[in-house]
Amino acid sequence: MRLPKLREVEVIPYREGEYIIRDPLLLSDRVLVVPEPVVFILSFLDGEKDELLLKEEFFRRYREMLFSEDLRGILKNLSENYLLEDEVYMRKMQEVEEEFRASPYVPFRSLRKSYGDFEALKQRIKKETPPGEAPHWGIISPHIDYERGRRGYALAYGGWRELGEKTLVFLGVNHTPFRDKFILASKGYMTPWGPVEPDREAVKAIEQVLEDPYGDEVAHYFEHSIELNVSYLRALTNFKMVGLLVPSFSKEIAEGALPGEEFSPLFSLLNEMSRAGHILVAAADLSHYGLSFGDKQRAQELFPQVEAFDRIILRKMEEGDGDGFLRSFFPHKNATKVCGTGAICVFLKSVRSKGKLLGYFNAMEPDGTSAVSFAALIY
Repeated sequence: MRLPKLREVEVIPYREGEYIIRDPLLLSDRVLVVPEPVVFILSFLDGEKDELLLKEEFFRRYREMLFSEDLRGILKNLSENYLLEDEVYMRKMQEVEEEFRASPYVPFRSLRKSYGDFEALKQRIKKETPPGEAPHWGIISPHIDYERGRRGYALAYGGWRELGEKTLVFLGVNHTPFRDKFILASKGYMTPWGPVEPDREAVKAIEQVLEDPYGDEVAHYFEHSIELNVSYLRALTNFKMVGLLVPSFSKEIAEGALPGEEFSPLFSLLNEMSRAGHILVAAADLSHYGLSFGDKQRAQELFPQVEAFDRIILRKMEEGDGDGFLRSFFPHKNATKVCGTGAICVFLKSVRSKGKLLGYFNAMEPDGTSAVSFAALIY
């Protein structure tokens, strides 16, 4: 029997001998924690290998039989959690796409899963974000969860009073398995505190300089980077928006090349928008390091070298040097796994202004195994 194909998932070390299987789309509310032998089984689920080969290799590795009944149970569990490319997953995706098309706004998801008392959250955001320095052209803000990123968000959006009634163009990171291209949202975003309306004129202008701007638009439904920033600012004030998911430029980094001339019309348009009073926002975290992110060392051990690299790219960000920022990744091919490479590069090449670093942070797990760094800058 041919084995099914596993979707693109993340296998994250958890406890000794155990792993978390994480779906980037978060289609299921369940978190699967599996032992190492199940991870071995997952490596055979490419849609090409058959059951007999798996059983032979399983016995060779563990000196134990993999019984068909046990294998069927594992596959059933994966299917019920939408982790296989099968009919169950396809039906679920069809339901999601129909919901997305029918909604006048991008529905909020990550906040619904993470928080319950939205009124208390709103009051906390207001309390923790006293009026601060306002940007002229743009903001670089984290997209980590509010608990770990609270100081970063507060600094990034300290000028919230001046941002009211403005249009903010959010450049988000696409963590989903959808295409690594520019993906424009044709609609605004819903938040726990009401909708944020789209600036339709700005959306239309950006649409004109992109190829297939709405291909895979449903990616906005699954992506948290823009949602977290839109919702945070909506808790403080009202504004209009444009949501644009940005490619990572991972191909350019791998090849040691800068973004091509085909992106110049977009950079010029975003620059014009910022000069016309719109605020550009790069919703981007920095390095992801430690055991949960595939490193062999704990984050505590890696911290000195990660911070040293982060300081290099932060200088480029302060200088407004988009090309220099991206070139910083060429020697080691983004070894520290900065997820905001594309969003920050597009931001810098569009704003074309020096920035001010307001704060740099590392959110370290209590046990020191893994960490995420992020920063807040204004321009």
